[in-house]
Amino acid sequence: MPHFSKSMNGVELDLEGVIPPMVTAFDPETEELDLELIRQETEHLISAGVGSIVLGGSTGEGQGMREEEIELLNRTVVDQAAGRVRVIAGIIADSTIESTRKARAAARGGATALQLTPPHYLWVPSIDGLVKHFDTIGAAVELPILIYNVIPWVDIDVDAMKEIVDRSPWVLGVKQSGGDMHKVADMMHVLHDKVPLTTGIDDLLYPTFALGVDGAITCMTAVFPEQTQKLYRMVQSGDHAGALAMHRRLLPVWRAIEGPGMTANAKYALRLMGRDNGVARGPITPPDNERQARIRVEMEKAQLV
Repeated sequence: MPHFSKSMNGVELDLEGVIPPMVTAFDPETEELDLELIRQETEHLISAGVGSIVLGGSTGEGQGMREEEIELLNRTVVDQAAGRVRVIAGIIADSTIESTRKARAAARGGATALQLTPPHYLWVPSIDGLVKHFDTIGAAVELPILIYNVIPWVDIDVDAMKEIVDRSPWVLGVKQSGGDMHKVADMMHVLHDKVPLTTGIDDLLYPTFALGVDGAITCMTAVFPEQTQKLYRMVQSGDHAGALAMHRRLLPVWRAIEGPGMTANAKYALRLMGRDNGVARGPITPPDNERQARIRVEMEKAQLV
């Protein structure tokens, strides 16, 4: 793990390599947590060799989870993992008090860190408001925070992010999403000596790895952990020809999966590989026949099924 200048209570946030944001298995009839399928998917990701797993992120449909579900999801994965991987809890909420409640639930479930979006309902918080937000949550659970910079209308720019990192003791990492390669470059230039940075940009895994990000937390890493880890390792070893070939292999598959129904599309892709994870919660609907065919064809071309 690289050394960074910022830590809290002697702890740095380890975000190295591929960190899959695990899909959350929901029962097709009730849309409640399917704990057996969750345990099975946990085992698959561990067997793929990842060092950390994120729960309840965007790919894991965390935006609609109740506190008791967050606690149960984290406890189920933590117990199944039995110390073999680190568990990071995704927290997606619209206020500091709601985020704090959900963070406490995740901590009770055994999570070791938080992946936390800014509040994102209608208004844009000030920098002071965001600093207080992250401080309040971090102090409540005493867990390191990875800021998930993904909300379009609360798109934290590099100067604001630097101020938050400098002022908020519990913020120990940044996940830059939203498809902005320019912002990844600027974040790396300004912040990478302080805290680790990960990418959340599925179609730009290769160039962001080449830029030097510490790791990736994206849908593709959850669905295809073996292939995305191979891509990461090829960049680390300097095999850019191999990495580019893997990028070209995976990109059409991502284009078939991405979109408003991404979580349901991802679960369809998983099902094609024998990894049943139930359904996506409504109002997300299963992919139609045309989308299913496209996903299947692109996965076959990529020799993933």
